[in-house]
Amino acid sequence: MKRFGVCFVVAILMISGSVALCSAADNVLIYAALDEKTANELAEAFTKETGIEAEIALQIEQAGTVSGRIKTEAPKARADVFIGGNSNYHTDLAAGGFLEKYTSPVVKEAGISNQFVDPDGYWSGWYFGALCILYSEKRYKEEIAPKGIKPPSSWDDLLNPAYKGEVIASNPATTGGAYLMMAAQIFRLGSEGAGFEFIRKLHPSVAQYTKGANGSIPLVTQGEAIVGFAWGHDTLKQKIQGNLPIVVVFPEDTGFEIGAASIIKGAPNLESAKKFIDFLLSPTAGKINAKNGYRYPVRKGVELPEGIPPFESLDLAPWDLKKAAENVDVWKKKWAGITGK
Repeated sequence: MKRFGVCFVVAILMISGSVALCSAADNVLIYAALDEKTANELAEAFTKETGIEAEIALQIEQAGTVSGRIKTEAPKARADVFIGGNSNYHTDLAAGGFLEKYTSPVVKEAGISNQFVDPDGYWSGWYFGALCILYSEKRYKEEIAPKGIKPPSSWDDLLNPAYKGEVIASNPATTGGAYLMMAAQIFRLGSEGAGFEFIRKLHPSVAQYTKGANGSIPLVTQGEAIVGFAWGHDTLKQKIQGNLPIVVVFPEDTGFEIGAASIIKGAPNLESAKKFIDFLLSPTAGKINAKNGYRYPVRKGVELPEGIPPFESLDLAPWDLKKAAENVDVWKKKWAGITGK
């Protein structure tokens, strides 16, 4: 566990063979589905701004693991807030009665769109990630451009016969990014039938379904396929920092995730937890997250790393948060029926 400040002490008490966290009065305990650097910098900045000591009690990038931990520890919560992970995980926790209601006043003060806030008040979106299309610059110029075909810039472009066997996709059974790509087709085309017809047409062009959402990045970079899709922030970060020979495009009606934060039911430090949610919606927290993860803050006016297109330039698919959360298992099964994966 990472500790901040000498006045913050977490005692490990062995009670009836179990481990419990016992904290001092003015602090906050955080479960983070984020990279370690971002999580630690957020905790340090929160303490600096508020004087409230913060501890990253659990840091692991798999949001599903964090969600499972919260469920296991109910009804006696061992942490105050859960930060990171797609809003679907937080919606699921809320449905199970594992979260406290809280809508931060910062949402209204900062003019944050209601699109990024749970309508039932259980979670707040604080960052945003959009899916992108990426393609090999070299292979496109050598193999596709001479045919008079424009560079891929839309989801429908992936259906072009020129890309048969040259698309890298990912598996919604193993990664949320693939599920959100599938959901984007349903929402942009207006129905489940139309969305799954797109998946059916795309399938013959797919060379490989990777386990991770960003599995296309190395394969397209190495020229093993021409085109793929992945998270835009991860793709741009790797492209910029590694000078990769790929082109990144955010298509119209793209899929996206809302990185959420919520207060755990029975939080030991409820008032401090509310202040931490407020902090996550601040420019300070937004800048930390953007700098380390190239993720978009939900509030405007936060400085982004060089080379990142402005949030306002993105065209998002019309989204139904509840429908996306409620149909995870059903839509995954339909996808598997089409692809055999």
